[in-house]
Amino acid sequence: MQRMKSASQDYRPPSQWTMEGYLYVQEKRPLGFTWIKHYCTYDKGTKAFTMSISEAKSGGKVNGLVPSTPEMFKLKSCIRRKTDSIDKRFCFDIEVVERHGIITLQAFSESNRKLWLEAMDGKEPIYTLPAIISKKEE
Repeated sequence: MQRMKSASQDYRPPSQWTMEGYLYVQEKRPLGFTWIKHYCTYDKGTKAFTMSISEAKSGGKVNGLVPSTPEMFKLKSCIRRKTDSIDKRFCFDIEVVERHGIITLQAFSESNRKLWLEAMDGKEPIYTLPAIISKKEE
């Protein structure tokens, strides 16, 4: 709990990237979904988003990590995930050119998610009111 509350994940050190750090990526598996920790970078100028797996696994280890080539995407949009739409906190969705559908990401804290959303020009989700919809249908 202390690790999750630590402020070390919330600041953004100066670098060549607009934003960089660890995010959990929701991946579909045969028996549901799993969350895999990735090291992600984003460059606002080119809208280039990269992510590489950073979790320790068995077999083919190099210093405890499985070497992998980073996946590179061009960002189309970024939207904060509605809190009631997912069982995890600090989530947001991105849409990229190279993949159909959305990629759901989870930041380590609310302030870290705000930094990612700010860097990616993220938007708030659109809330619809059932009363307004039913009046339009009438």
